[in-house]
Amino acid sequence: MITDALITLIYNAFMFFLGGYEPLHFNLDTTIFRTFSDFFAFLFYILPIKGLLPIVTIIISIMLFRIIISVVKTIWDLLPIL
Repeated sequence: MITDALITLIYNAFMFFLGGYEPLHFNLDTTIFRTFSDFFAFLFYILPIKGLLPIVTIIISIMLFRIIISVVKTIWDLLPIL
């Protein structure tokens, strides 16, 4: 439902710019979402989430820190201060 709403929104914006001349029809096969859902359900059933949660939190924190530092350094290099 969310995917259909997003595609309809994009389609309506596209049709607004075209003036309604080109009809587009989207046929999405939603079985891939069921496959991902089943995979993650199996993964979370097998893995001990309580034991892995600190490790995943540390990895995500480090990656976010690296991204923030990279963005700050890029903005700092773009500013014509010195």
